[in-house]
Amino acid sequence: MNSNPTRNPTSADCASSDVGSQAQMMQAWGLILRRVLLVLCVPLMLTGCYLPEAFTIDISMQRNGDYRLSYRGLLVQPNITEGLLNNSLDPESEQEKVAKVLADLKRDSSVRQLTYSGRGVFNIVYEKRGNIMREKSFVFVRRQSRILEMFFHSERNTVEIRGGFVPDQYQDRLTALGYQMTGKIELRTTAGVRSHNAAEFREVSGQNRLRWEIKSIADPVPNVILG
Repeated sequence: MNSNPTRNPTSADCASSDVGSQAQMMQAWGLILRRVLLVLCVPLMLTGCYLPEAFTIDISMQRNGDYRLSYRGLLVQPNITEGLLNNSLDPESEQEKVAKVLADLKRDSSVRQLTYSGRGVFNIVYEKRGNIMREKSFVFVRRQSRILEMFFHSERNTVEIRGGFVPDQYQDRLTALGYQMTGKIELRTTAGVRSHNAAEFREVSGQNRLRWEIKSIADPVPNVILG
């Protein structure tokens, strides 16, 4: 039994109801807005990114942080590839986009060779030397296209090397474009190896050698911690 007497709704009750309705509408609009932004961000994500394909990455790392890194293989610009497949990109527009990509990549003096093969695919030879302890971090090829990155964690005196990854929500779209991530990563180091997920690990004459083979866009992200 309800112990509260029946009463007519007051203006306060109506105001409370209006506030509740407004809150629900705001939540609904927020959900719609997030979905719209997600749809808009997909092409934006692909516009400025480069994806690795048929590549070999070779890294050597000394105990003092000196490193040498090379990338030989292909870089795919998926926005160009998609535009050619759906005929939204004519030859003149393709050349304009290709020129922008070439100019962007050539800003890095470590690019030794760079040519366009067509269909949004670029052949590249990249060679870099440095010291990760002084630099603190390194990213190839761009911060919005993290194919491989290295970090020096001074508080732990360790170096972390990890590969990039493609978010799950983009994998189906890229697969539909015909993109397949394949490649090899090899690391040689005189530093200790604290953890890794390499397919192959061995020690040869005091040097640790690790090897990853990438066969799919969905493969685990390569990762190793040295120190």
